[in-house]
Amino acid sequence: MTVKELYELTKSLMFEKKTSKDYDNYYIGNINVILMENFDLNNQLRKFKGKEELEKAPIIVQDEDDLQYEEEICREVLSNGLACKFFIDDDLSKFNIFNTFYLNAQAKYIRFVPIESEQEDD
Repeated sequence: MTVKELYELTKSLMFEKKTSKDYDNYYIGNINVILMENFDLNNQLRKFKGKEELEKAPIIVQDEDDLQYEEEICREVLSNGLACKFFIDDDLSKFNIFNTFYLNAQAKYIRFVPIESEQEDD
């Protein structure tokens, strides 16, 4: 998913028109924040799927940048997290709704990956 696709998805969740420019000055910085907030969660999901973990959280600078996160993380976690960031200053009731969606989406994708441990022989 690209930065632009995430931004458009988020505006759709917020019932904003595609042509709305209300958040155009804020989405890049806020996406970078939520990418960092969800770096460990995304890596945990990648590891669960048998994929290689990302070395560091991506930093995006333009609309065409690829987010590099798992599709489900982008569509549910990042989109609700971005909406949550947008509403924090405008509408606390909507902030609370999207914050709940964000936290629930994060919890939905927590995966436990078994690790091998060395056991001592008796």
